Amino acid sequence: MQKKTLPLLVSNLLLAAAVSNASAGDNHAAAQQQSIKTPTHQHKDNEKHAGDSDHKHEESHDHAEETEHQHEENHDHTEEAEHQHEEGHDHTEETQHTSDKENHSDTDGHAHGNEDEDGHEEEEGTVHLNAKQQAMIELKTTKLKPVLLADSRTVPGEVVINRYNSSIVSPQADVRVIQRHVMLGDHVVQGQPLVTLFSDELADRFSDLKNDAKEWEIVRKLGKSLAGKNRYSQAQTNFQQSLTKVSAFGLSHNEIQTQLNQPSKHPLGQFVLKAPHAGVVQQDDFLIGQQISNSEPLFTLVDETTVWVEAQLPPDLPLTLSKGTQISLTVGADAYQGELLQFAHSLNEVTRTRMARISVNNQEHHLHPGQFAQVTMPLDKQTWQLLLPETAFTRTPDGDWGVFIEKSPGEYKLEEIEVRRETSNGRVIQGLPLGTKVVTSGTFFLASEQAKAGFDIHNH
Repeated sequence: MQKKTLPLLVSNLLLAAAVSNASAGDNHAAAQQQSIKTPTHQHKDNEKHAGDSDHKHEESHDHAEETEHQHEENHDHTEEAEHQHEEGHDHTEETQHTSDKENHSDTDGHAHGNEDEDGHEEEEGTVHLNAKQQAMIELKTTKLKPVLLADSRTVPGEVVINRYNSSIVSPQADVRVIQRHVMLGDHVVQGQPLVTLFSDELADRFSDLKNDAKEWEIVRKLGKSLAGKNRYSQAQTNFQQSLTKVSAFGLSHNEIQTQLNQPSKHPLGQFVLKAPHAGVVQQDDFLIGQQISNSEPLFTLVDETTVWVEAQLPPDLPLTLSKGTQISLTVGADAYQGELLQFAHSLNEVTRTRMARISVNNQEHHLHPGQFAQVTMPLDKQTWQLLLPETAFTRTPDGDWGVFIEKSPGEYKLEEIEVRRETSNGRVIQGLPLGTKVVTSGTFFLASEQAKAGFDIHNH
């Protein structure tokens, strides 16, 4: 811009000089007078024109700078527009990338479940069976409906020994332990040897029995007429008394005869104590060679084929149950059925509760004294409740009770439910609406298929 301004200034100066020379030719005097003034005036005029030119030059320069500034601003706007365009391009790429991810997630079967062959989305955790598979496993369902059952009250209880089938095994006199034949926890049968003992008193009784047996043998051969009536009766009485005293130690007739006839093989006073009935050895606190008095027990023998569960009832609980009433109870995670034996007629002085005794079959020896139980005592009141057979139940992956419900023909899903109590006909439940179709046969197969799929009922 400065290069264009300088030629214009020079041209203006030359034009001014030509005009001044033409005026001087017409009026010489004036030219002379003005010639005196011209240098100064011309100098001033030149300074004025130079000043005007400089002013114009500065204005032109300022205008050039303003133009350059505008050009720079336009350049900055252009760069900003390009930057915004690049940002918009990046945003468009990010939006497209997000859309691609969402489209990929929508088509990923692991995120939204699998689809069947017809393109319908299946509900996670369901088991599908065709008609042939249902027939093969004999699958059956039932519609859930209420039944009239006696109401109940759950109370705590404890497993105890059946005291009517238990016994304390102890000697009839002071003895010394010779040999042990069983140990704590052993199951024994009736007549099985428990321990070999020696008793001085038994040795004396064997001696008396041996003498009385000889006397009785002589008198018996002579008969009443020859031996005399009194002698005959006395010999018979003495023999019977001696035999009874020896038998009181638990010896059989054959064992007594063996000791009398072969004393060298079976020392007098030594005998084997045997189990009076079948049971489990629950106490044997003695040592070999220990002297045991007749007041000390050697063994506690318990018949565990049946056990008792003693339930503790509130004193104001109205019960009019008869002996033999079926009672449901649970010990740990296992359910049992028992029969009511009796009610106590007095309250426990410590707990202030009333005891109900229930007999439970324990042929499998799963129950042991000391275990705690939850006893469901039926009341006189009856209510409508939801009941399912035991074949309908299975365990969920987290250990709770569950049943399979029919969502649609051939489609079954495991649902967690709450078991309120056990009965002789099944389990009372809650948590499912009336009319729900529940699988009552084939549950095990469905649970196996569900376990293979690795489905977690709580993994939603």
